[in-house]
Amino acid sequence: VPPLLEILASPELPESTKGHAAWALAFIGVEAKDLLYQQIDSDSVEVRSAMVGAIAKIAQEQPDEQAFNLLVRSLTDAAESVRSEAAAALGNLTYRAAIPNLIELLHHPDGESRKAAALALMKMSDPAVLEPLKTALTQEKEAAVQAVIKLAISQIEKQSKEDENSQ
Repeated sequence: VPPLLEILASPELPESTKGHAAWALAFIGVEAKDLLYQQIDSDSVEVRSAMVGAIAKIAQEQPDEQAFNLLVRSLTDAAESVRSEAAAALGNLTYRAAIPNLIELLHHPDGESRKAAALALMKMSDPAVLEPLKTALTQEKEAAVQAVIKLAISQIEKQSKEDENSQ
């Protein structure tokens, strides 16, 4: 793990090399989870972002409350890429306990973070998030973010209707 972390933190290496190192860390997963968990506080944005992906893989393979807590905490990271990666991971894992945190992220100053939050909420398909999404839509100024929020709303409404019809 330490040599892979050095690759991620190196400013000289190309993104493709860093991508392979991040993939390798995710593949190692559960076997090195303690080492990976420690790196979520790295000074390097690339390392923190890769850790989110690796921790998400651990949470998928072996649900672990500590892993989910680290992912939720990463929603407030200083780096947009880490916040967005964490939101995507929580959405893919459909970790419903993160819904309040994702709703809060809908109001972040960074547009990419707001989009990631809306997409994560969409993947959870919980009708309870429709009102917060609609509120966020009325406050949203960026057209690209508005489009993603509208997509999330329409997909959740569609899923709710399908669920009602199948009962």
